[in-house]
Amino acid sequence: MIETSNLLTGAISQALETMAFLTIVPLEEDLAIPENPILTEISFTGPKSGTIQILAGLDFGKILAENIGALDEADDQSAADALRELCNVACGLVLAKIASSREDVFDVSVPAAKSGDNSVKWQEFAGDQNNCVLNIEGYMVATRLVIEG
Repeated sequence: MIETSNLLTGAISQALETMAFLTIVPLEEDLAIPENPILTEISFTGPKSGTIQILAGLDFGKILAENIGALDEADDQSAADALRELCNVACGLVLAKIASSREDVFDVSVPAAKSGDNSVKWQEFAGDQNNCVLNIEGYMVATRLVIEG
């Protein structure tokens, strides 16, 4: 069985370091629950099928967008776009790890982003034992990778 949280954490770490110059650091207990959460999701089908979800606050999305696009100040749309791109790149890295051979072909959806309205969504998502909560330079980000087949 594939250890999904380590696989996804490694992919997100690699994507963040390469495209946004951000790193995952040890989780701290006093981090604030993200405000204005955005849930980003991408799915894939092929020899193995599944989904990747990333739940992060709007403020993290803005920092991500500023780092990726060398922006002085990111808006809400840029934040959502940056989170979709992180999800997309992480998915590509995960698929390279779960492919059985170089001939494996996967169909990947377009990443989608939905805004949340409160911290209840965060508590439900981050509290799920199958999900992983990361500290990305002071921002809490929750992730989930589900693989079927």
